[in-house]
Amino acid sequence: YDIPSKAPNNIWAPNPAKTRFCLEYKGLPYTIVWVEFKDIPMTMKCKVGASTTEGGRYTLPVIKDPNTGFVIADSLAIAEYLDKTYPEKPIIPRGANVLMGLFEPAYCSVAYGKAVKLILTKTLEVMNDSSREYFIRTRLELLGKTRWEDVSEENVQQQWEDFKKGLDEIDKWYQKSGGKWIMGDTFSFADMVVACRTIWWNTIFDEEQLRELHSWNGGRWARVLADVNAECGTDL
Repeated sequence: YDIPSKAPNNIWAPNPAKTRFCLEYKGLPYTIVWVEFKDIPMTMKCKVGASTTEGGRYTLPVIKDPNTGFVIADSLAIAEYLDKTYPEKPIIPRGANVLMGLFEPAYCSVAYGKAVKLILTKTLEVMNDSSREYFIRTRLELLGKTRWEDVSEENVQQQWEDFKKGLDEIDKWYQKSGGKWIMGDTFSFADMVVACRTIWWNTIFDEEQLRELHSWNGGRWARVLADVNAECGTDL
Protein backbone atom coordinates (compact mmCIF):
# COMPACT_ATOMS: atom_id res chain seq x y z
CA TYR A 1 0.00 0.00 0.00
CA ASP A 2 1.45 3.33 -1.12
CA ILE A 3 0.41 7.00 -1.23
CA PRO A 4 -0.34 8.68 -4.60
CA SER A 5 0.63 12.23 -5.52
CA LYS A 6 0.79 14.73 -8.36
CA ALA A 7 4.24 13.40 -9.31
CA PRO A 8 4.39 11.93 -12.85
CA ASN A 9 4.82 8.34 -11.62
CA ASN A 10 2.95 8.89 -8.31
CA ILE A 11 6.06 7.91 -6.34
CA TRP A 12 7.21 10.36 -3.68
CA ALA A 13 6.73 8.90 -0.21
CA PRO A 14 10.02 7.81 1.36
CA ASN A 15 8.68 5.10 3.66
CA PRO A 16 6.83 3.05 1.02
CA ALA A 17 9.88 3.45 -1.22
CA LYS A 18 11.91 1.44 1.31
CA THR A 19 9.47 -1.43 0.98
CA ARG A 20 9.63 -1.27 -2.82
CA PHE A 21 13.41 -1.56 -2.56
CA CYS A 22 13.07 -4.53 -0.18
CA LEU A 23 10.62 -6.43 -2.39
CA GLU A 24 12.59 -5.81 -5.56
CA TYR A 25 15.89 -6.70 -3.89
CA LYS A 26 14.46 -10.07 -2.88
CA GLY A 27 12.79 -10.59 -6.25
CA LEU A 28 9.32 -10.88 -4.71
CA PRO A 29 6.35 -9.98 -6.95
CA TYR A 30 3.88 -7.43 -5.63
CA THR A 31 0.91 -5.30 -6.62
CA ILE A 32 0.63 -1.66 -5.58
CA VAL A 33 -2.60 -0.43 -4.03
CA TRP A 34 -2.77 3.36 -3.93
CA VAL A 35 -4.41 4.88 -0.84
CA GLU A 36 -5.03 8.61 -0.62
CA PHE A 37 -3.30 10.22 2.34
CA LYS A 38 -6.62 11.19 3.93
CA ASP A 39 -7.98 7.64 3.57
CA ILE A 40 -5.09 5.82 5.27
CA PRO A 41 -6.60 5.47 8.78
CA MET A 42 -10.00 4.18 7.66
CA THR A 43 -8.59 1.91 4.94
CA MET A 44 -5.93 0.37 7.15
CA LYS A 45 -8.23 -0.09 10.14
CA CYS A 46 -11.43 -1.24 8.48
CA LYS A 47 -10.44 -2.80 5.15
CA VAL A 48 -6.89 -4.09 5.56
CA GLY A 49 -6.72 -4.88 9.26
CA ALA A 50 -3.32 -3.30 9.75
CA SER A 51 -2.01 -2.37 13.17
CA THR A 52 -1.00 1.14 14.16
CA THR A 53 2.64 2.14 14.24
CA GLU A 54 4.63 4.44 16.53
CA GLY A 55 2.42 7.07 18.13
CA GLY A 56 -0.72 5.00 17.64
CA ARG A 57 -1.19 6.20 14.05
CA TYR A 58 -2.08 4.29 10.93
CA THR A 59 0.72 4.77 8.42
CA LEU A 60 2.05 3.39 5.16
CA PRO A 61 3.71 1.27 3.95
CA VAL A 62 1.70 -1.81 4.75
CA ILE A 63 2.02 -5.17 3.02
CA LYS A 64 -0.38 -8.10 2.93
CA ASP A 65 1.44 -11.32 2.14
CA PRO A 66 -0.83 -13.61 0.08
CA ASN A 67 1.37 -16.60 0.92
CA THR A 68 0.92 -16.32 4.69
CA GLY A 69 -2.01 -13.95 5.17
CA PHE A 70 0.07 -11.72 7.43
CA VAL A 71 -0.49 -7.95 7.34
CA ILE A 72 2.59 -5.97 8.34
CA ALA A 73 2.88 -2.22 8.95
CA ASP A 74 6.04 -0.07 9.26
CA SER A 75 8.92 -0.30 6.80
CA LEU A 76 11.46 -1.72 9.28
CA ALA A 77 9.00 -4.33 10.55
CA ILE A 78 8.28 -5.24 6.93
CA ALA A 79 12.01 -5.65 6.22
CA GLU A 80 12.39 -7.88 9.28
CA TYR A 81 9.35 -9.93 8.28
CA LEU A 82 10.63 -10.38 4.72
CA ASP A 83 14.04 -11.49 5.98
CA LYS A 84 12.43 -14.03 8.31
CA THR A 85 9.91 -15.34 5.77
CA TYR A 86 12.06 -15.10 2.63
CA PRO A 87 15.64 -15.33 3.98
CA GLU A 88 17.48 -15.33 0.67
CA LYS A 89 19.35 -12.03 0.16
CA PRO A 90 18.92 -10.54 3.64
CA ILE A 91 18.08 -6.86 3.88
CA ILE A 92 19.31 -6.55 7.46
CA PRO A 93 22.72 -8.17 8.06
CA ARG A 94 22.83 -10.79 10.78
CA GLY A 95 22.93 -9.20 14.23
CA ALA A 96 22.21 -5.68 12.95
CA ASN A 97 18.48 -5.40 13.74
CA VAL A 98 19.01 -3.09 16.72
CA LEU A 99 21.40 -0.91 14.74
CA MET A 100 18.93 -0.64 11.86
CA GLY A 101 16.22 0.41 14.30
CA LEU A 102 18.42 3.15 15.70
CA PHE A 103 19.80 4.30 12.37
CA GLU A 104 16.72 5.84 10.78
CA PRO A 105 15.67 8.14 13.66
CA ALA A 106 19.29 9.28 13.98
CA TYR A 107 19.57 9.87 10.24
CA CYS A 108 16.32 11.87 10.06
CA SER A 109 17.26 14.00 13.05
CA VAL A 110 20.76 14.79 11.82
CA ALA A 111 20.05 15.10 8.09
CA TYR A 112 16.97 17.30 8.09
CA GLY A 113 15.71 17.73 11.63
CA LYS A 114 16.14 21.49 11.34
CA ALA A 115 14.56 21.66 7.87
CA VAL A 116 11.37 19.70 8.52
CA LYS A 117 9.09 22.70 8.00
CA LEU A 118 10.66 23.49 4.64
CA ILE A 119 10.36 19.88 3.50
CA LEU A 120 6.74 19.57 4.64
CA THR A 121 5.85 22.83 2.89
CA LYS A 122 7.34 21.54 -0.35
CA THR A 123 5.65 18.15 0.13
CA LEU A 124 2.23 19.79 0.35
CA GLU A 125 2.73 21.03 -3.21
CA VAL A 126 2.75 17.48 -4.61
CA MET A 127 -0.14 16.14 -2.53
CA ASN A 128 -3.35 15.42 -4.41
CA ASP A 129 -5.96 18.10 -3.78
CA SER A 130 -8.27 15.74 -1.91
CA SER A 131 -5.59 15.10 0.74
CA ARG A 132 -4.23 18.61 1.23
CA GLU A 133 -6.49 19.55 4.15
CA TYR A 134 -5.80 16.27 5.94
CA PHE A 135 -2.05 16.62 5.35
CA ILE A 136 -2.05 20.15 6.79
CA ARG A 137 -4.13 19.19 9.81
CA THR A 138 -2.08 16.12 10.72
CA ARG A 139 1.28 17.81 10.16
CA LEU A 140 0.21 20.72 12.36
CA GLU A 141 -0.68 18.23 15.08
CA LEU A 142 2.71 16.54 14.80
CA LEU A 143 4.52 19.89 14.96
CA GLY A 144 2.36 21.29 17.74
CA LYS A 145 1.28 24.24 15.59
CA THR A 146 -2.13 25.76 14.90
CA ARG A 147 -1.49 27.75 11.68
CA TRP A 148 0.08 26.46 8.47
CA GLU A 149 1.68 29.88 8.03
CA ASP A 150 3.79 29.10 11.09
CA VAL A 151 5.22 26.19 9.10
CA SER A 152 5.38 27.54 5.56
CA GLU A 153 6.72 30.99 6.36
CA GLU A 154 9.59 30.03 8.64
CA ASN A 155 13.04 31.22 7.49
CA VAL A 156 13.51 29.20 4.31
CA GLN A 157 17.14 30.20 3.69
CA GLN A 158 18.19 29.28 7.22
CA GLN A 159 16.47 25.91 6.93
CA TRP A 160 18.22 25.27 3.61
CA GLU A 161 21.59 26.07 5.17
CA ASP A 162 20.81 23.79 8.12
CA PHE A 163 19.77 21.07 5.66
CA LYS A 164 23.18 21.25 3.99
CA LYS A 165 24.95 21.12 7.36
CA GLY A 166 22.91 18.05 8.29
CA LEU A 167 23.81 16.23 5.09
CA ASP A 168 27.46 17.20 5.63
CA GLU A 169 27.30 15.19 8.85
CA ILE A 170 25.70 12.18 7.13
CA ASP A 171 28.41 12.37 4.48
CA LYS A 172 30.97 11.93 7.27
CA TRP A 173 29.21 8.68 8.26
CA TYR A 174 29.70 7.33 4.76
CA GLN A 175 33.32 8.46 4.71
CA LYS A 176 33.99 6.63 7.97
CA SER A 177 32.38 3.44 6.67
CA GLY A 178 35.31 2.67 4.39
CA GLY A 179 33.03 1.61 1.52
CA LYS A 180 30.17 2.85 -0.59
CA TRP A 181 27.56 1.67 1.92
CA ILE A 182 26.85 2.74 5.51
CA MET A 183 28.18 -0.66 6.61
CA GLY A 184 31.26 -0.43 4.40
CA ASP A 185 31.08 -3.10 1.71
CA THR A 186 27.79 -4.53 3.02
CA PHE A 187 24.54 -3.30 1.50
CA SER A 188 21.70 -2.96 4.02
CA PHE A 189 18.37 -1.43 4.92
CA ALA A 190 20.26 1.68 6.11
CA ASP A 191 21.22 2.56 2.54
CA MET A 192 17.58 2.20 1.48
CA VAL A 193 16.70 4.69 4.23
CA VAL A 194 19.12 7.22 2.75
CA ALA A 195 18.16 6.58 -0.88
CA CYS A 196 14.43 6.89 -0.29
CA ARG A 197 14.91 10.42 1.04
CA THR A 198 16.57 11.40 -2.21
CA ILE A 199 13.51 10.08 -4.05
CA TRP A 200 11.39 12.33 -1.85
CA TRP A 201 13.56 15.38 -2.43
CA ASN A 202 13.75 14.74 -6.18
CA THR A 203 9.96 15.01 -6.20
CA ILE A 204 9.40 18.08 -4.03
CA PHE A 205 12.29 20.46 -4.72
CA ASP A 206 12.51 22.72 -7.77
CA GLU A 207 15.23 22.51 -10.41
CA GLU A 208 17.48 25.11 -8.82
CA GLN A 209 17.24 23.50 -5.40
CA LEU A 210 17.97 20.06 -6.87
CA ARG A 211 21.03 21.31 -8.75
CA GLU A 212 22.38 22.65 -5.48
CA LEU A 213 21.40 19.57 -3.48
CA HIS A 214 23.04 17.20 -5.95
CA SER A 215 26.24 19.26 -5.94
CA TRP A 216 26.68 18.82 -2.19
CA ASN A 217 29.15 16.28 -0.80
CA GLY A 218 30.56 15.43 -4.21
CA GLY A 219 27.19 14.30 -5.54
CA ARG A 220 26.85 11.74 -2.74
CA TRP A 221 23.05 11.67 -2.53
CA ALA A 222 22.25 11.07 -6.18
CA ARG A 223 25.02 8.47 -6.20
CA VAL A 224 23.62 6.60 -3.20
CA LEU A 225 20.21 6.47 -4.89
CA ALA A 226 21.78 5.23 -8.14
CA ASP A 227 23.75 2.57 -6.25
CA VAL A 228 20.67 1.36 -4.35
CA ASN A 229 18.66 1.25 -7.57
CA ALA A 230 21.41 -0.82 -9.19
CA GLU A 231 21.56 -3.18 -6.21
CA CYS A 232 17.78 -3.66 -6.13
CA GLY A 233 17.14 -3.65 -9.88
CA THR A 234 14.85 -0.64 -9.57
CA ASP A 235 14.50 2.75 -11.20
CA LEU A 236 13.10 4.91 -8.41
